[in-house]
Amino acid sequence: MSEDRHSQPAEATELVAEFPLSATQTRCWFLDRMQPGNPSLNVAVRWELRGQVQTANIERAFQHVIERHEILRTRFVEKDGAPVQQVVADVPFKLDTVDIRTVPEAQQMARVSDIAHEVAERPFDLGQPGLIRATLIRLAADRAILTFVVHQSCFDGASIRVLGHEIGTAAQAFEEGRAPDLPDLPLQYGDFALWQQDYFASGVLEEEGAYWEARLKDAPYFELEPDKPRPPVKTTSVEQVNLDLPEDFGPRLAAAAQAAGVSPFTYGCALFSAALARASGRDDVLFGTQIAGRLDSDLDPMIGVFINNLVLRFSAPADRPLSAQVAEAKQVVEGALTHQSMPFNRIVERLNPRRDPSRTPLISVNFNLQQVFMETKTYGTFSLRSSPSHAPGAIYDLDLAVMGRPSGWQMNLEYSTSLFDRETAQALAELVRGAFETAFADAEAPLSAIPLPALLAERGQDDRRRISAAEHALMRHPMVREAAVIRTEDALHAFVVPQATGALPLDELPQKIMDESPDAALADLTGISIVADFPRSSTGAVNRAVLAAPKRSAKQVRSEAMDPAMLEALQDDFAEVLGAETVTPASHFFDMGGHSVLVLRLLTKIRDRWGVQLDVTQVYEHSTPADLARLVSARRSHAVTPAEDWRIMRLRKEGQGLPLIAVNNAATALALGTAGSAPRQTACVRIFDAGRGIALDDRPFEEIAADYAQVIRKAQPEGPYLLYGNCVHGNLALEAARVLRRDGAEIAGVVMKDVWEPSYTSDLPKNPKLNRQEKWHGLRSRLRAVRAGEMSFSALLGMYSITRKLGILQLGTRLGLIERVKRSDLEEDQERFISHVSRKRDAYRPAPVDFPVLHVVTGITPSGGGFSPSIGWEKIIAPEKLKTVRLPKVLVLRDKRVGVEDMAREMERFLGETGAQAEA
Repeated sequence: MSEDRHSQPAEATELVAEFPLSATQTRCWFLDRMQPGNPSLNVAVRWELRGQVQTANIERAFQHVIERHEILRTRFVEKDGAPVQQVVADVPFKLDTVDIRTVPEAQQMARVSDIAHEVAERPFDLGQPGLIRATLIRLAADRAILTFVVHQSCFDGASIRVLGHEIGTAAQAFEEGRAPDLPDLPLQYGDFALWQQDYFASGVLEEEGAYWEARLKDAPYFELEPDKPRPPVKTTSVEQVNLDLPEDFGPRLAAAAQAAGVSPFTYGCALFSAALARASGRDDVLFGTQIAGRLDSDLDPMIGVFINNLVLRFSAPADRPLSAQVAEAKQVVEGALTHQSMPFNRIVERLNPRRDPSRTPLISVNFNLQQVFMETKTYGTFSLRSSPSHAPGAIYDLDLAVMGRPSGWQMNLEYSTSLFDRETAQALAELVRGAFETAFADAEAPLSAIPLPALLAERGQDDRRRISAAEHALMRHPMVREAAVIRTEDALHAFVVPQATGALPLDELPQKIMDESPDAALADLTGISIVADFPRSSTGAVNRAVLAAPKRSAKQVRSEAMDPAMLEALQDDFAEVLGAETVTPASHFFDMGGHSVLVLRLLTKIRDRWGVQLDVTQVYEHSTPADLARLVSARRSHAVTPAEDWRIMRLRKEGQGLPLIAVNNAATALALGTAGSAPRQTACVRIFDAGRGIALDDRPFEEIAADYAQVIRKAQPEGPYLLYGNCVHGNLALEAARVLRRDGAEIAGVVMKDVWEPSYTSDLPKNPKLNRQEKWHGLRSRLRAVRAGEMSFSALLGMYSITRKLGILQLGTRLGLIERVKRSDLEEDQERFISHVSRKRDAYRPAPVDFPVLHVVTGITPSGGGFSPSIGWEKIIAPEKLKTVRLPKVLVLRDKRVGVEDMAREMERFLGETGAQAEA
């Protein structure tokens, strides 16, 4: 027996092309950055080879295909803070070989499985081109298994058919002593990535996003109760159970789907949703599936990743006939296919579900029903056919594939071994098979007629009884109006909506409930949280998936001593990332030109060197090498640092004069706090951050501002207050100041930049001339920003439908703007929050203001020609309290600082005029 399975590709040749990443590639890149070498991103395939063919010609065939397809000569690197894909001219390929002909035939397939798993689980380095490897396992003189693995950033299911056809065709040609005769490719994958970028820039995602937002509104996170406690961080360990289906399954499936007027896939989705409802006892079911994404015939002969994840949501009441479930599935699937262009990661960003490192966003269960991709075909003296493979790593909790093969139909269920036992997975597969058999026998049978295996019927019953008993015990307390209990890793946690509590402070209610409820049903509770109301699903039921038990309190310990070697290394990192010659322990990252993209590079260095994963906020709050060294030391030694309120970012902890508190605008606030005659203490407050903070519900703007006022007072318990905000954040700062003033606090001043008074904005369309001027002024300003690299062209198109009508997309392509302009630093969750608050602001009408306000109006805001100098605030703010200053430009973006010093001087002059310059 001979083995040669660890060859590495030779050094690649020169770079020949560079492209942006497609949406799916971006998700793969992000997942790999989160967990480098993540095996769940490896696509593992096995083919059975029968007949006579030389190993050397199989290797030459792979080399030929790699030369044809640029994506197989591609590497992924970070450039200017963003990932790009680079194509190199040549990547030599080596086919590894294993000869197990001397192994007894009864033991061969087990050996094949071991080898295939080892090949598939080895990680790829995305920075190296040629993300494909293959091993030929000889079983006999005329029989072999060809196992190969490709990284998902380069490959998808439909690529298997393309690769199989081209490998077979090329190997046959080499066997016959001639050159392969494959047609030239009309496109390369990089062309698709560029097209997709332009397509997204056309504004199509807004319409697509609106569909998905409406479709998944208030959707619960659907998951089946695991057998084991869910780990705090998702693992990739996976195993698979296989279930052979009856010989007549294929014909019966085709006939039943045809009778119902749907595709076999849609029919399968209906029955899978019914099976999940039976297993979970829930009637709101969600799971994922994949769409091929090859919407043009020119994409069919290409290798690459075109797939997109779709989220399918079904209602599944137990008494519904299966025929009605199939009818609903038709609507669900057709709607998803119609709106398939929305990348899955964009759906996640738009919906902004609570992030949980132990779960995949939106989807815990996946489903597919299809014929195998690989076609069985003879190529001269040999044939290639599909052979069952395996997943190198778990992406989902459960992933069911109903696959049609030449040998018949089979059900393959991959399950996360950190969550489920094999017996449970086997029972789930049996349940789905039973759903098909029930529907084949009687299309009008109710969902409840699907036989539930005894193992599934019994599992979880005890836990559900404990949860129900705890909820009933809580509801008996006179101060509890409603209660919900969820399972944590090792116990239960309760949430209650209180009744009237009289003079009792709410923070004392949990203890009072426990003291006055001796019921044994509450013995397993780790705690009780008080909430104003529960999140609800579309049916009005409590959405327990949104409820998250708070982390247990940690003991405070003194901060770690600074590691001198770590401090020195961090100073070197600061110098390299910032391009600075001298960095001291007290050097301030942002004072030295740091920005969000450079923060990410610094975080990568910290993670790679010390294995500590920090977030951007922590760099804002620990912005010197000394502070970061203490933080990283504490994290490495697992010391617990004092808990801080994530809503308060203390950007500069020391300074002179009045402290400056910004509403959301951390970067601009920090620049203003530094640019004056002397640095001042600076903080930023926020109430929404990805999976944390307020719900984006129907509360009015005034209540949102009141939440900010509460956080402002926590950041600075006493006045006088100096607040800052621009655009809609300025509206929030002004209203928060009103709340603080109402409660007796002194307001030294509110500084706003380019903030429109809401009623002035709403009245603008009544003046067609001004309205037209404002639209064109805004368009010209944003086009200038695009040309200056301060706004992406796609962001411009997303704002204006007029750009599509005027052909600005074509203009941008001719000018090369789409390729060369850098993207904004604004993240999707921030965009969603700002959009929500802006809608609330538009319906809000501010009351009169009697405290000092400085309004800085820049060139992005129209002036003259009938426009109000302060954009409407003259009728809201008392004349003696309002100062409006016009500056050409004030911008803080990445490494740009424009007009900041001028604005800081105007702010100091304003405070001097109001007598609020003294230190608080």
